[in-house]
Amino acid sequence: MSELNITGLAQGSVDWSQLDGLNGRVDDAATVAQGAVGAAVPVSALLAGFPIDPAATHCSVVSRDAAYTASIPIGDLRDGGWLAYALDGAPLPADKGGPLRLTVAQGNTLCWNVKDVGELRFTAGKEPDNVPERPKH
Repeated sequence: MSELNITGLAQGSVDWSQLDGLNGRVDDAATVAQGAVGAAVPVSALLAGFPIDPAATHCSVVSRDAAYTASIPIGDLRDGGWLAYALDGAPLPADKGGPLRLTVAQGNTLCWNVKDVGELRFTAGKEPDNVPERPKH
């Protein structure tokens, strides 16, 4: 699978190959988000291509295997979210959280930094997720 699915109160998909052409792309995600690696695009640039229902307040970022979900306020995702997708000209490797890795710069918790992202699901309100109520980081 080489698509990121946009679901819920926004609809569509993005082929990973399209990420390279988005505005704001950086070659080194560490310059915009501490601890991030690889080429990355701001989530705000990705979302600019999709109409999001005004009722949406959160985005559940879901791993491709659906084993991990983080329900993030849309404002935090737009303001600080980065999707890393490549490293040294190749797809971001799994040991770095690839092929798509979300990092939320200055997010409330490192638990928002989702590995192996497969879906962005927009919802009216926070959904149940895997983020602890009181994360240690």
